[in-house]
Amino acid sequence: MTNLLKNILLKEKNLPQHWFTIDERVRFAITASCNMGLRYLIFIALVFAFGNLHYQLTLLFMWLISSFIAFYSYKKLVFATHGNHLQEYLKSISIWTLSYFINAGLLSLLVGKLMLNLYLAQGIAISFLLVINYLLFKHFAFSHPHKLNWWEKLLSMFDIIK
Repeated sequence: MTNLLKNILLKEKNLPQHWFTIDERVRFAITASCNMGLRYLIFIALVFAFGNLHYQLTLLFMWLISSFIAFYSYKKLVFATHGNHLQEYLKSISIWTLSYFINAGLLSLLVGKLMLNLYLAQGIAISFLLVINYLLFKHFAFSHPHKLNWWEKLLSMFDIIK
């Protein structure tokens, strides 16, 4: 029994190391799915609490509540960046703002024009945003150009390194 417990504890201790051996796109998909699942549950809870007549306002509140959780989960669990919290958060907000408008537009189209069920429409919208958000987070919010140290700058002047 103690060996089994010891093995479980050792595996749990190595879990964070194993997580970063998984491809970044897969980590993003898993983390984004958890975040979107959380957002969806928040959305449902807010619609349940306030009704579906004002679903656009509900969408805004859902976005505000979940943005902090999503930011730190992407920063720490997917892209593993350090520092630059404010800059990355502001970039993340700009991505989420764009995503919000895309999401709102999709809801208007799917619910207002195509008469889909509100819950189904939101599920479709957040699934579509998964791909768009990955590209924006990777290439905009959490991308940091490699800064050359003084030696690399000196060598780059002579085209020794590329």
